[in-house]
Amino acid sequence: MPSQPTWLLERGLRSLTPPGHGAIALSQQDFLVLNALMSRAGNTVSRRDIVAVLDEDFLEYDQRRLDTQMRRLRNKIEDATGMPPPINTLRNAGYCFFAPVTIRD
Repeated sequence: MPSQPTWLLERGLRSLTPPGHGAIALSQQDFLVLNALMSRAGNTVSRRDIVAVLDEDFLEYDQRRLDTQMRRLRNKIEDATGMPPPINTLRNAGYCFFAPVTIRD
């Protein structure tokens, strides 16, 4: 059984390299969100946890901001690769990055 291609997150460069594509530069917020998701690939990362990595107070944070952040991030990746990123939305729970990953410091 062939293995799935690996997505590479480079922390020092703040970039994402999708399989078969060049590196995509990430904003600080995009990087923080992807780092949280990819560090726990295959697992649900709660909305509360994502808001925490953005250094915001969950109770005061407008949840639509997170939805907008995720939409912009997905669009950035899809625009660069022509394919949707492997991020599932888990309604009212959070998000899950569901592809193999490598993270470099």
